[in-house]
Amino acid sequence: MRRLLLFALIPNVCFAWGFDGHRRLAAIMHEPLPANHCLRAWYASRQTSQLQDRACDPDRLRGSDPNEAVRHYLEIDWVNPPSNYPRDWQEALEQLRNFATRNGTVPWRVEEQYAGLVAAFRARDVNQVLDRSFFMSHYVTDAFSVLHDTKNFDPNDGLHARWESDMFNVNANLDAITTQARGLYGTPGRIDPRYATFDIVLVGNGLVPTLIAADVAAGGLDAGSGYQRQVLFAQSRELTARRWADAVTVMSSFLWMAWAEAGAPDLPGFTAGCSRAQPMMPTVLRGYPPMSGWTPLPPPRPDAGPDAGRPDAGVDAGVDAGPVGGGSAGGEPSGGGPFNPAPFDAGVAEPMEPVGCQCQSGSGWWLLLALPLLLRRRW
Repeated sequence: MRRLLLFALIPNVCFAWGFDGHRRLAAIMHEPLPANHCLRAWYASRQTSQLQDRACDPDRLRGSDPNEAVRHYLEIDWVNPPSNYPRDWQEALEQLRNFATRNGTVPWRVEEQYAGLVAAFRARDVNQVLDRSFFMSHYVTDAFSVLHDTKNFDPNDGLHARWESDMFNVNANLDAITTQARGLYGTPGRIDPRYATFDIVLVGNGLVPTLIAADVAAGGLDAGSGYQRQVLFAQSRELTARRWADAVTVMSSFLWMAWAEAGAPDLPGFTAGCSRAQPMMPTVLRGYPPMSGWTPLPPPRPDAGPDAGRPDAGVDAGVDAGPVGGGSAGGEPSGGGPFNPAPFDAGVAEPMEPVGCQCQSGSGWWLLLALPLLLRRRW
């Protein structure tokens, strides 16, 4: 616990792609869509700084919603092997009990947000479509941070902030990653929001050693005045650009799929000559595609997810109910199977949620807001 408190008090701490990173990702989330598609031109024409800033609101909610923090990550390697992590919420509850939530719930959050986006398109509510799209982009892109895909969420006492935040505080770095990512876009298509997010997290979990090696090369084991931040950038640039490219490709897929699932409605601003094609083929990634392809879907079964029945504070807080309802919060452990005998590895004395993974940056007033979270253990 002491390590987390010290980490929180370091000046210039910022997290989860930082404000600028999330805004930039939201600003380009439509770019991989087909060049002549109505939806691509529609999103491009409606980009505003206010909407891009909406992509940071999920992190702002952490100070007011005690259920919010776990929605940004999945520490999938608490299960051995990580590929055996249950992808059905009721199975996760049965296997992991209360740790099903504490390990993180980003796949189910993406699924829930996607359902809300479909509903907004179906209602042809332009304001809600835009609000949902930019808000949802935060969770989708967070899943592509490799440090949101592992229980080792802050290697070398501070890599999380050095990579996700400090590196993007340099405008030249942010621009370079964006430019490189644009050359690595894949092909948007059809994927399942929850299952695809699991596949994304598994890929990210396997990239953690590469990122740690980049930090060590920059002096991460002695991250004082001798730390070389541009070495971290140079060593991790390829990894970061590839994950950004994949994140934007997947986000474009969700926008396109939600529009098609809602009946491919004409929206104000669609022109007569633009394409209204619907996605037919699976999404193709060029950065780090899942090695065995996207996971095939099982037969449909009800799976309300961890936020079932809760108000969706992310969209018009206190007004808009979330898109899913029902579900159970119970479940007994089944025992045996691929899971570790204890939910947390022996030798990890104080497993904690990565409470530092926030969108804002800089020291000062935010410490007062974050202190209650910092003082709370995961259990």
